Amino acid sequence: MTLATQSDFAVQLAEFDKIQATCKQILNTKHYQAFGEAGIHAIMARAKALGIHPFEALNGGFTCIQGKVGMSTEMMAALVRQRGHSIMKDPKSNGEVVILHGKRADNGDTWTCTFSKDDAIAAGLWNSSTWKKYPSVMLYNRCMSQLFRQLFPDLSLGAGYVEDELKEITRSGEYANVKQLDIAEVEEIKPSKINAERALEVEALLAQVPPEVAKGCMEWVKQRGFPLIGDMTPEFFEEVKTKLRLKIESLKKASAISGEKEENPNE
Repeated sequence: MTLATQSDFAVQLAEFDKIQATCKQILNTKHYQAFGEAGIHAIMARAKALGIHPFEALNGGFTCIQGKVGMSTEMMAALVRQRGHSIMKDPKSNGEVVILHGKRADNGDTWTCTFSKDDAIAAGLWNSSTWKKYPSVMLYNRCMSQLFRQLFPDLSLGAGYVEDELKEITRSGEYANVKQLDIAEVEEIKPSKINAERALEVEALLAQVPPEVAKGCMEWVKQRGFPLIGDMTPEFFEEVKTKLRLKIESLKKASAISGEKEENPNE
């Protein structure tokens, strides 16, 4: 038993060394420098523990703030569905409340989570600029992370927090006096990737078009070499935003023309 334990430990040390060496290589790319070597190592180690490809984790799937690893709600939803579980958004959800129902495939356990405007106000979140601009997206993110931690903790191993929550956690306790990196500083270090606010802007535009249009748009984005919205370059972000806005305007005009024809069937 002792020999087996020592052998396992030796294997873990060897894996640790491999990750460390990879981190140093990755740091040669500006795209990843904002994470820092410690952040890259933490993300890669957590990705390995969860069976996720490290570059999926590094390219928008995971985030690391002051050593604490979290993940995007896109990654959470992907992990849930890959394991055969399900999540359904309640039709009562709107711009002031999001309700999600989850069900496990292995034992049938179910859980419902709700996050509302009142919850956001109580937590001191509602008046921030991001929450004002994208309330539905932010409410969904909080509700999704809560459901993920409650019903699917085996899929996160402690990383079931979104970036917004991690920032709150690191502003208190032992992290209170640690300087938070300003988003402008991040953009200077990593100019090839859009910030979180721009990613939310794209998500908000996608929510305004039919599901099949949004799906087609995301497939096109992936074909252009950006697996996740947050991977876009600022230049490509502007291109996507322009195309989506033109599509939304086109759909509005088509809807208006259709309405006029229904009112005047003889014309």
